[in-house]
Amino acid sequence: MVVVFEFLSREPIENVITAMNFQVDRLVFFGNHEDIIFQKEKTENFLRKYCAVQSIIFLPLSGSNLQSVLQTMRKEIESELSKNAKLFFDITGGESLMLVAFGMLSREYETPMHMYDIYKGKLLELNSESLHYDERNTEAINKDNRNADDSALASPNEKQHLSISSIATKRPVPMTLDKLIEMHGGVINYKLQKDIKDVPDEESREDILKIRKVMKLHSEHWNPFSEFLRENMNPDEEGRVYRKESTVLKALADSSNKLKSAHKFYQIMEDLARAGAILDLKHSEGKYQFRFKNKAIKGYLWDGGSILELYSFLQEKGHSDECRVGVHLDWDGVLEGPSGIDVLNEIDVLSLQGYIPSFISCKSGKLSPQQCLHALYELDTVANRFGGKYAKKRLVVTSEINEVYQERALEMGIELKVE
Repeated sequence: MVVVFEFLSREPIENVITAMNFQVDRLVFFGNHEDIIFQKEKTENFLRKYCAVQSIIFLPLSGSNLQSVLQTMRKEIESELSKNAKLFFDITGGESLMLVAFGMLSREYETPMHMYDIYKGKLLELNSESLHYDERNTEAINKDNRNADDSALASPNEKQHLSISSIATKRPVPMTLDKLIEMHGGVINYKLQKDIKDVPDEESREDILKIRKVMKLHSEHWNPFSEFLRENMNPDEEGRVYRKESTVLKALADSSNKLKSAHKFYQIMEDLARAGAILDLKHSEGKYQFRFKNKAIKGYLWDGGSILELYSFLQEKGHSDECRVGVHLDWDGVLEGPSGIDVLNEIDVLSLQGYIPSFISCKSGKLSPQQCLHALYELDTVANRFGGKYAKKRLVVTSEINEVYQERALEMGIELKVE
C-alpha cells in the first residue's frame, strides 16, 4: 500500500498533485485546524472523484510546538510502517515548522521526500545524495519492480530507500478547466454560455481576425458604433437592413447617441464591407441598406466587446492545453442552490497550460479611472478565488490606461496588454 504524508496547503493543487500523477492508496494530511475546516470537504471530494484514493485523513498540528508536531507525526508513521506500507513524504507547499518536522522524521525513518514544481509540472525527488527532476521511464521501473522478489521490499528500512516514482504506479489524471474550478470549490455554468462566444470553424476565425482589424482602426468609436447598430439596425429574417437615410441621420443626431458622427458611422460600415463582414452595402437615393454576412457576425457587431474577447481567445488558444471564452463561474459549486441565488462571475478568456491557469479580462474603448479600478479588482478577485497563487492574470485593453493604474496592475501581478 502506497501512503503519502503531506501538508494541507491553502493552494488546492498542492494537495492533489501527487495523487494526480501516481496511484496513492492513502493520503494523510497534516495542517492547522482552520485550514482543515476550510479545505477538507472539497479536497476529499476531488481526490475520491478523480484520483481513486481509498483513504484520506486530516490531522491537526500545532503551529508553534515542534515537539507536539513530531509526536503526532511519529505516531502516524509508526502506525503505517507496522502495516508494511510504502511511505512517502510530499513537502510541496509546506510551511516552515512542518518542513523542519518532515526533514527530521525523513532522516530518522529513512523515508523518501518529494515535491512538485507546479509551474513545470515536474516531480522533484529529494534524497541524501541528490536533488533532481525525475524524468526516467517510470513505466519500465514499475514493471521491473512488480516482477521483483517480494522479499526485496520486506524490510521497511530497505524499501524506504526507493523513490515514489520507482514504487507507485504512474497514473496521470489530466488537469482540465472543469477540474480546476471544481478543485477550488466552484463550477462552470454552461447554461449561460452565449452562442457568439464560439469559433466553430476556420471561416469564423478569419471573420473574427478581419473584424478585429476594423475595430483596431476605430477603437475609440467601436463601442458606441456597436451600441448604435444594436439599437437602430434590426435586420429582417434574412439578415437584411433597410433604412431611409433620413432615419439613420436622425438617430445619429439623437442626444442619447454616443457615436455623434454620421461620417464615422459610414466610414466604419465601409471598412466592414471591405472586410466582408457586411454585404450588399448601398447608400444612395436617400436609402441605406446592407446585409449581415451571417447571424454570428451580427452578434459580434452588436456586442462591442466580443471581438476583442474572441481575438484574445484565438491568441491564447495557440499555446494552451485548453482555452475557453465567455466562461461563467459559480462560486459555491451549486447551480441554482436552495436560495435560488447564484454568485457568478464571467471571465472573458480562461486557459490552462499544464497546471497553470490564465485569467484574461478584455476591455475595449477608453476606460475611465473608475472602470480601470473595477476591471483590475474584479480580475484579481476572480483569479485568486479560482486559481490561487499560481494563476496568471492579464488585462487586455484597446487603449493605454493611466500610468497610475499601470503601476497598480503591476502591484497586483496583472499583466497589461494593449491590442
